Amino acid sequence: MIGAVSGVLAIFVAVNTLTGFNPFKDPDPSPTSEPPVSRTFAAATRAPRTTRTTEPEKTREPVSNTDVADVTTTQATRTTPPARPEFQVRSSQWNGPCNDNACSMSAVFRNNGGTGSGSATFFVLWPDKFSYLAQCSVALPRTAGDDFTSAGCIASSAQLQDYFRTHRGGTVRLYVKTES
Repeated sequence: MIGAVSGVLAIFVAVNTLTGFNPFKDPDPSPTSEPPVSRTFAAATRAPRTTRTTEPEKTREPVSNTDVADVTTTQATRTTPPARPEFQVRSSQWNGPCNDNACSMSAVFRNNGGTGSGSATFFVLWPDKFSYLAQCSVALPRTAGDDFTSAGCIASSAQLQDYFRTHRGGTVRLYVKTES
């Protein structure tokens, strides 16, 4: 007898898990009843009953799949990913005059984002156009948000050497670009 009752209850639990239909659910729950929880939680914690009460059972299972989504959404913990670093050039300068072979440059950077590292590319530009004669790149060290760091490199190229050979005393411009 107990095996038959357990079997019938197991069938009811299976039907409820698959369809959301619960023949024991009170059709008009009281306003003080607890909010629904996910089916997986309710099915995993309910032990099979061997007796039946005369009063309809109030379950904690959702009636439809929509309820499951609502419960899952309200119970989910949201974490925000850390902010990416965002380096900005605060100042840049030549580290001495350019010679016939190369130009030495440096800059100070501020991280306006989250903790992290980045890179900077230094460009030696033509005096009258926005194209470069030489470039060099450098890694910016791991820096906390709102902190400063500095970096520099030496740029050299055949084109830069040709420019200084043909334009003795010529001037060039400096441009720095950052990437996080």
